[in-house]
Amino acid sequence: MDWPTRPRRPKMMPMPSHDPPNWSRRRVLASLVGVGAVAPFLAGDRTRAGETIVLRYTAHIPNSHGLYGRVFLPWEELLTERTSGRIVWEHYVDRLLHGALDGFKAIESGITDYTHGYATYQPGSFHLTHGLQLPFLFSTPAIASLVSEELYPEYLKDEYERMGVYLAHCDATTAYDIISKTPIRTPEDIRGLKVRSTGGLMADIVREMGAIPVVMAAAETYTAFQRGIIDVVALGGPDMAAYRLYETGTHYLRIGLTHTVLQYCLNPRTFDGLPADLRETLYNVFRFRGQIAHQNYYGGTALETAITQLVEAGIEITEPTTDERQAWVDVVRPLEERFIEENEARGLPAEAFVREARERAAVYEGWTDQQLWDHVDRNPVQGIIEF
Repeated sequence: MDWPTRPRRPKMMPMPSHDPPNWSRRRVLASLVGVGAVAPFLAGDRTRAGETIVLRYTAHIPNSHGLYGRVFLPWEELLTERTSGRIVWEHYVDRLLHGALDGFKAIESGITDYTHGYATYQPGSFHLTHGLQLPFLFSTPAIASLVSEELYPEYLKDEYERMGVYLAHCDATTAYDIISKTPIRTPEDIRGLKVRSTGGLMADIVREMGAIPVVMAAAETYTAFQRGIIDVVALGGPDMAAYRLYETGTHYLRIGLTHTVLQYCLNPRTFDGLPADLRETLYNVFRFRGQIAHQNYYGGTALETAITQLVEAGIEITEPTTDERQAWVDVVRPLEERFIEENEARGLPAEAFVREARERAAVYEGWTDQQLWDHVDRNPVQGIIEF
């Protein structure tokens, strides 16, 4: 298998130069009159080369959220540039058309052309895909999103497209670190403590460490932490700062337990109905989306700014030593072993999947954000969608 060599020329992703549109529910309803919420497009509407094509982007987040203003809008500007304005997006955010759990249904019913389709929200429908959240698999969101897309055509495509969608791209969250009220350096320090967690594999990681997972939304964490309902929060640095966890916590361990890979999906009827040149351009520009999410929101300077904010608030930041980090790796290794054993028993190539994920991640270790951007530009992953 030919894997890439290091790229050279750096590039930076600009922030949007315009204010985000503010769709009201009245405007949403007006925009759907005459076409129907379940009709993805009018017959013949998207087959004439050279004409402007309007696509729908839907999300549960508000337009004040960083993933909208700092990620989607810069990505949209890049697409506008590369298609000379031939693709135009209508934005329906803040749950205007569907909620956080309904991305796959919204695609199936034709309500949207492009939205989130998180495997973590449909855990029973996926197997190998959950392996992207195994502990200590990736070092940065940029590497996690890129390697996830590289693995997708061979290992994950069949189980994802069973949901009736195409994969648009993968984003990856900031690595989950630990903020606590007492110092934590080793797994022994966290045993028996109540740890805020997401469900699924993240909760399994917490159990493997000997702690007690308490599953709750990030927005509920501040009060639970303050009241002692939880002792520890496992979350990314930017979210720790955004939710003001520094007002209760005092110690922050930069351990990087795991990343959550977030999938976004496309309406197959919409994509297949585009002119051939726009299908290729849209596909290639989607390859940048995970890099933009990393640079502008989940990592890069955004993460550095969050860490600075925590330090200025008086949080003691601990970087584990090599031996301390290895102790964390060792304590959760049985989780990976069980993942491989259980999925091999299903007839799935789990061992090869995990091995290749680690090998591919190692190729990109130490690359700068700009080098990764340039690599994606020159070598977009092929085979995510066949066209």
